[in-house]
Amino acid sequence: MSYHSSEHSSSAASSSSSSLNSNEDEGINVELLLIYVRKVLKKWWVILVVALVLAAVGFSVARITYVPYYSSQIEFVATNKDITMASSGQTLSDMNAAVSLAENYKYVLTTTELATRVAENCGYKNITADDIKHFVSVESVEDTAIIFLTVTTTDKEVSYAIANTYMEFYQEAITSAFPSTMLNQIDPPRLAEHPNADNSTLMYTVIGFAAGLLLSTLFLIMQILLKDTVLSSDDIKNKLDMRIVGTVNHVHTKGKKGEKHSILLTDRRSGFAFIEAFKLIRTKIDHTLRRKGKKALVVTSTAENEGKTTTAINIALALAKNDKEVLLIDGDLRKPAVAKSLGVTANDNSTVLSVINGSCDLADAIKYSEKYNLYLLLNSKSIPDSSELLATSQMQEIIEKAKQEFDYVVIDTAPCGVVADASILAGFSDAIVMVVRQDTVPMRRIKRAMEDLDNSGTEVIGCIYNDAKSAAALHVGRHRYGYGYGYGYGGYGYGYGYGYGEQSKDSKK
Repeated sequence: MSYHSSEHSSSAASSSSSSLNSNEDEGINVELLLIYVRKVLKKWWVILVVALVLAAVGFSVARITYVPYYSSQIEFVATNKDITMASSGQTLSDMNAAVSLAENYKYVLTTTELATRVAENCGYKNITADDIKHFVSVESVEDTAIIFLTVTTTDKEVSYAIANTYMEFYQEAITSAFPSTMLNQIDPPRLAEHPNADNSTLMYTVIGFAAGLLLSTLFLIMQILLKDTVLSSDDIKNKLDMRIVGTVNHVHTKGKKGEKHSILLTDRRSGFAFIEAFKLIRTKIDHTLRRKGKKALVVTSTAENEGKTTTAINIALALAKNDKEVLLIDGDLRKPAVAKSLGVTANDNSTVLSVINGSCDLADAIKYSEKYNLYLLLNSKSIPDSSELLATSQMQEIIEKAKQEFDYVVIDTAPCGVVADASILAGFSDAIVMVVRQDTVPMRRIKRAMEDLDNSGTEVIGCIYNDAKSAAALHVGRHRYGYGYGYGYGGYGYGYGYGYGEQSKDSKK
C-alpha cells in the first residue's frame, strides 16, 4: 500500500493556531489567577466548615471568659460661673467657652489628686488611685458643654460608691483649676440593675469566623502551590519546556437529559471546538511526521485518567478523515480501552497478544471499521505482566510491518509514569506525543516520565494540553464531566452499545 501525500490548508490553520497562542499569552496572569480562585472556591464547603468551627470556638471562649461589668454614670454641664444655660442674656461666645471648658474638665476629673481623694473616701480600702483612674472614663458630647463621667467595675456597689464619692469632691477640683467656671450636675449616679451589654461574645465569634475564612483559604492556596500541577499552557512551555501540539478544552459529556455520549470528533455532540482542536492537532502532527519521514506515533501520558486513549483515538480518526490509511493499535495490554471507547468488539483470537504469541497473522488480526474508516489492532483481555511481551522482537516486527503498509500507525500505550510499557513501544516507534491533563499530575512526575521516554531514544514531538478549563467558566459546586475523564488508565466510565460491524483489511480491498 503506497504512501499518499495530500495538500492541506495549513496556512489558515497556522494562522488560527498563532492567533490562539497569542490569545493564550495575553492576560495569562489574570487567567492563572482566576484558575486559583476557581480551585479555592471549589472547596467553599471546607472554608465554610472551618470558619463555622472557629466561630464556635470564639463564641465558647467568650462565654467561658465572660465577666459581667456594672456602670454608674453622672451627667454634668459646664458653664461660666455667673451665667447659666437658661440665661436669656447668654451669647454665642459664652457657649463656645463652655464647650472649650468641657474638654478641660475631662482632664481635671481624671487627675491623680482627685483620684486619690476618691479612693480614700469611697469606702473600699483595697482600691487605689490607679484603680480609680482605670475604672473612670470621662466623655463629652461633641459641640456641647455636656460631660458624662462613667464608673465601671465588676461590682455594682463599688461602681455606685465611687460615683457618689466623685459627687462630693469634683466641684472643689474644678473650682481650684478654673475659678471662674462651674460644672453643674444634671443627672446623679444610680445603682446599676443589670450588667452592661456584652459585646465580647459577638466580637470573638466574628473574629473566629474571619480567622477561619482566612486560615482555610491560605491553607488551600498553599495546597495548590505544593501540588504543583499544570494549570496553564505557560506551565507546559516554561516549566516543562515542551512544545504544545494542541489544546483540547473541557467538554461536557452529558446531554440535556443526562445521557452520556462519546467524545469522538465523529460525534457532533462533542462540540465544534473539540472537533476543530483535533483538526489543528492533526495538521501539526501530519506536517511534523511527513517532514521527518516518520509514521509510527506513540500516544501516552504520565498517569491514568489524563485522556490518552481518547486522544490517541481522535488523532487516528482525524488523520483517517484526511484520506490517510491509519492503523490504530491498542498497545495498553494492561487495561485495553480502544475497543470499548469506539464501541466495537475485540475478537479474543485476533488481538495484539495473539499476533505476538504467533497464534494469528498480523493481516488477519487487523480489522477495518467502515464507520470510522479506520484500521484497528485491538486487545480484549488485561495482561498484568505485559512489559516482557511488548519487549519481544515480535512486537517490534508488528510495528515495522504496519509502517510499511499504512500511512500512519497510532499506538495507545499504558502511562509512561506508571509502567515501562510506553518506553518499550516508543523504542520501536518514530515519535511520541504526551497527553497532559490540566491540574492532574504534579510537574515533577511529568518530568520523571519525560526522562524515561528520553531513554527510549525516540523524539517527543510535543504535548497535548487536555481538558483545559477556562477560568471564566467557574463551575463551582457542580459535578464536572469532561473530556478525558473516565477514559484514563483504570477509569473507563462510558459504555457503548453501538456494535459496529467489522471486516478484515483484506476484505475491504
